[in-house]
Amino acid sequence: MLDSHYTELGPVTLSAFKNRQFYMHSFDVARPVMADGFEDYEAVVSELCRKAGLVSGVAHMTVDEKFVEPGMSQRRPGAHLDGCFMPSAMAWQHPSWLHYCNALPVERMAIITAASVPGCIVYPGKFDAAPKNDGDMEHIRDQLGDGELLPAFTGFLLSPDCVHESVRFPEPTQRTFLRIAFKAGD
Repeated sequence: MLDSHYTELGPVTLSAFKNRQFYMHSFDVARPVMADGFEDYEAVVSELCRKAGLVSGVAHMTVDEKFVEPGMSQRRPGAHLDGCFMPSAMAWQHPSWLHYCNALPVERMAIITAASVPGCIVYPGKFDAAPKNDGDMEHIRDQLGDGELLPAFTGFLLSPDCVHESVRFPEPTQRTFLRIAFKAGD
């Protein structure tokens, strides 16, 4: 049984858009140090971790500042769950959302997200289903309903079982996306 839910963490101020990307920068939550060139994210990352009650352990930050082309999504489209980050699988370049470094079925991670433009739909509820090996949940599309579009400049904590998807934008869109993934309970 999947318990798909999320919690609003409140308003956030995101860093200025510079068309930067960094995938899964690991850091110590108690003493966060951002990757070179992403130091301006330290305040918002620390604030979101604190609001989520995350005070220790290792977390993994993804920043995706991007110009999204019409008809494309910035992150992974289609209903899915995020998987457990495995640093050993990072021996490749991360050109887009089409990645399968998240090995399932293993313990999934909770995520904190924020974005400058609405672009993530979440599907709260309890679902008697299991994700496919790549986290795909499209096989339960008929159970999901309309979902809820998360607003911009607001932080959210998504449960490890939170079914979500990225929307395809109808026009060119400049969007900043921030995700902090962590093992729930850390």
